[in-house]
Amino acid sequence: MDLYTANVTEPNVMDFSNPPLVPETALFSFHPLVFLYFILSFYIVPYPIYRYVAKRYNWEVNQKTIARHWSDTMLGFSYGLIVFMFGNYSKAYGWITVVAFYPSLFGYAIIAEQPYTKTSLPNIKNWPKGMWIVFLIALGIILAFAGIHIYFASQFSLPFVIYYVCGLLIPFFFLVTSILLIKEVNSNWIRTKYYTWRQQKTTFPRTTHYLDESITCDNTNNSKDVAVAEQVPSQQQIVILPPKNPYTGKVSLHIHHWQIFYVLAFFTRFKHPVSQVAAGIVLACYMQGICACKYSYSISIQLYH
Repeated sequence: MDLYTANVTEPNVMDFSNPPLVPETALFSFHPLVFLYFILSFYIVPYPIYRYVAKRYNWEVNQKTIARHWSDTMLGFSYGLIVFMFGNYSKAYGWITVVAFYPSLFGYAIIAEQPYTKTSLPNIKNWPKGMWIVFLIALGIILAFAGIHIYFASQFSLPFVIYYVCGLLIPFFFLVTSILLIKEVNSNWIRTKYYTWRQQKTTFPRTTHYLDESITCDNTNNSKDVAVAEQVPSQQQIVILPPKNPYTGKVSLHIHHWQIFYVLAFFTRFKHPVSQVAAGIVLACYMQGICACKYSYSISIQLYH
């Protein structure tokens, strides 16, 4: 079922995307009516339903104030708008995705409520056997869907599949940036390297050259013989102390499952039913983290005492 009720008819003064005419290879698209369907289906409706069911069955959820609910809702609209536009959901959104979403949302919640799955990625060294089984099955499913989607992308004209696969470099860039930031804050890495280089440059100046006054120049020849006397200063053992650390705490990386599935939602952008089912699953896993917890930070800080 396509959303042909969202057809754009003339005059289209705001240049909204026309869902039936948007190509599956489009980098971005937007139609306000389809976005309304999208945010209703995947945030406004499931959020209170999940909180109600979680309370009824005593599932693990973060207790939130009204202010926190409102903040998460604003973030939900922001994150939702980004993935809607750049995930091409003006084209990809359909009833199959919605039908796949709700069983996946509560199915993931039931799995997450098992005693052996109540752990996190940073604690991977201490995972129980049950968690490893769930993780490996989930990884296998993700890789299978990834292979199918790369195949879908390869059916379009080149170089779309290259752009599609290289899109993974974007989250990889942010991951590497986060790791470098953690290294800088925890070890004062960049500032120490720069400070050491500056101190060495100041302490050990370039060798000074002095010209002998007895040098004579032959105007008939282009070559010049210059006698150079080098005065090398005595180099003493100098200890260069590191600069003062300006940071007030240590930081650590904690990748949440909702962040992983949110990234995957940008790639489930095709009209094929398999892709629409995959979109429902990844959006459900993303929203489970938001409904149960919140929009948590990937980098957390622990202040010094």
